[in-house]
Amino acid sequence: MKASQAFEQLIHRIYELLERSGVQVTWNDHVVDPDNPSQKRQIDITIRRGLKTTLVECRLHRRRQGVKWVEELIGRRQSLAAEAVIAVSSSGFTKGALRKAERYNVILRDLRELTDADVQSWGRQIAITLFFYQFSDLDLSLYFADEGFPKLVLERLKEDLRSHRLDFLYEAAAEQIDTLNLVEGEHIGRTVNFAVRCGLQEVLLCGEPVTLADFRGKARLVSRDVISPVILSFGAAASVSEPRQAIVERFPLGETSIVHDAARISLLLDVSQVEMPPFCKFRFATISHQSEEKTYVEQFQLAGLHRLWVPGGRVRVNFAPISHADNRPLQFAGCGGGTAQA
Repeated sequence: MKASQAFEQLIHRIYELLERSGVQVTWNDHVVDPDNPSQKRQIDITIRRGLKTTLVECRLHRRRQGVKWVEELIGRRQSLAAEAVIAVSSSGFTKGALRKAERYNVILRDLRELTDADVQSWGRQIAITLFFYQFSDLDLSLYFADEGFPKLVLERLKEDLRSHRLDFLYEAAAEQIDTLNLVEGEHIGRTVNFAVRCGLQEVLLCGEPVTLADFRGKARLVSRDVISPVILSFGAAASVSEPRQAIVERFPLGETSIVHDAARISLLLDVSQVEMPPFCKFRFATISHQSEEKTYVEQFQLAGLHRLWVPGGRVRVNFAPISHADNRPLQFAGCGGGTAQA
């Protein structure tokens, strides 16, 4: 995703949190041109209250935005018959732009970085804790039909196995480990054993279908705290004394951010950039802050899961005919991402 799009989506989330029920906030919207009904104009964000529409345009630039952009937005508001237009700049506005906007009723908003003193007085900074299952002593047994087993070639088996995504096995193991509740209770802080049996579909090695997988090993719960190094405030660009509308915490984790509106927050957790050691699987996250006031999570979005794989390492792998499998219960697992190495 482009940085400009990520900025637009952040502003979209801010307005989703600020606006109440009955208001539709849309990112990357397309508005019908009244003078050319067959054409639609792209708008960064729209806020619709019944039949009334507010246009929101965003700019992610290093320099302050000037009069020219404000004039463009005056024309866009009139051309599209919008009730209002809001300009959001990541870097503020020039004095000329502020004067022009005030005269023609263009709403200006910006993001300002809080000082250390501001953060301390605010007192609602949130920490995110990521939790992973870290696997060890892994053993994988793959079973083939009795008639197909003699056709297998060991070296080709190893090569084929490296190219298969076997993250679904870790997911099945994680679901079993979830039942032990490693966060609290008798198993907290402990390394536990797991053993899962999965019926496989569409997994071919040496051209022969794998019918069954036994996956076992050990796992423990590990955590990582993520603190926001940058806290921004969102509000009126021209005002220094006017209270800001929202606070935004940005985290060094992809596009992860938390938007605060008093005691309500909107959380975007982007796990696409999470760096994990071998055989770790992301499981869940918690948030915490030092304030005694309650915090209500109004919106939660988890992004980047499709990029999270179980990093490769070495797994002990055994191959056997299905007749050698014991009679333990069968648990079916769908195929997913991740790569294990033989």
